Amino acid sequence: MGIFNRASEGQRTKPVSVDVERGALVFFARTIQETNPVHFDPQAARAAGYADVIAPATYGAVLLMAAAQEDGRDAHALIGADLRYLLHGTESYEYHAPIIAGETVHVSTKVERFWEARNGRLEFASLRTAISHVDRGDLVTAQRVLIHQLR
Repeated sequence: MGIFNRASEGQRTKPVSVDVERGALVFFARTIQETNPVHFDPQAARAAGYADVIAPATYGAVLLMAAAQEDGRDAHALIGADLRYLLHGTESYEYHAPIIAGETVHVSTKVERFWEARNGRLEFASLRTAISHVDRGDLVTAQRVLIHQLR
């Protein structure tokens, strides 16, 4: 018998609103040594046609963590993950539109499916998370596979 709550298949976490703060975004861009000024210079971002600085591609992971901290019932809780035995399988991102400082985005995760391998000793969960904006739609979607090693 698996650990994951298979009844959660198809369910979504409630959307969590996260403010995209310019200071945090610029700090992140500088920390990862981003060189494109649209990520840390508001004038350069405006000259490129953006309302404010835009997030580097990897900033989506920061927003996913911020949303999980805001909501005690994140996807891990929804699927019944035992964090002591949880492994990170794969993760991929699809970028639809830029994340812009000063906006509020919404983060929600859907439990897509479960499956097993190695005669049931490994259990997998596939999750799809969307970072979206109320007017601009999906900005980033993340696909993750989590693995429980059953004992």
